[in-house]
Amino acid sequence: MDLLVSISLQASEFRGAQGLAEAARRLRQIADEIESHVADFATCPEGQRIAGSQEDCSFVAYLVEL
Repeated sequence: MDLLVSISLQASEFRGAQGLAEAARRLRQIADEIESHVADFATCPEGQRIAGSQEDCSFVAYLVEL
């Protein structure tokens, strides 16, 4: 199983010099969500969203088989 992280870079906050800092902030947010919601990757079914909001698809993390 693989951890797939997607961050959409289309939003205006990713433009210019601050874009890298915003991407890093979103990665940290995803890492925090995974750490607080997932006790063991082995217990998560394939295709399960493990981080990111259901309403906001601009950054998400899934467990998938690639």
